[in-house]
Amino acid sequence: MAAKKIKQIKESNRHNTIHKRYQYNINQIKKILQHNNLTIAKADKSKAIVIIDKTTLGPKMDTFIQENNIMKLNKDPTDSYHRQIQQTMQKCRNLIDKNKQKYMLNIKPTAPKINAYIKTHKDNKPIRPVIDNTQAPSYKIAKFLDHRIQEYVNLPNSYKVHNSYKIAQELQKIYTAKITKWSG
Repeated sequence: MAAKKIKQIKESNRHNTIHKRYQYNINQIKKILQHNNLTIAKADKSKAIVIIDKTTLGPKMDTFIQENNIMKLNKDPTDSYHRQIQQTMQKCRNLIDKNKQKYMLNIKPTAPKINAYIKTHKDNKPIRPVIDNTQAPSYKIAKFLDHRIQEYVNLPNSYKVHNSYKIAQELQKIYTAKITKWSG
């Protein structure tokens, strides 16, 4: 039924001259961008778009990666991570109903993608990374567990995580401090 409706929409748009004009304009813009080695990015604090040279965006991404101690992996761990999540979910039948488990996994998960928003309001126009996790192996189960935890624990959103590396360091300090208090 849905496929039939999509086909009808495509057929109706095929004869629509406005749609054809828009499609032509989009294709022309893509050609111009490609020919001039340009890309489109969103601006950080506004709804504007930024057209930026790819040779400028690459070094900005490299700078961000170096400044934040991000390590490049030799192998994509997405498949093994996906298998681990499947195995863990099978062990947690009390927490998640068996019928719901099949909806908790992404069928073909991919590694999260990073997009760069350009900070147009700052000097040197640095980037703000935005990670798209929607196709990650743990996205659906994390969302489910988040809702499930919020049903039982009402926590204010008073803390923000800016960098997972920094939060891991902070948690390690707390853990170490508790151990020294208990042993002393």
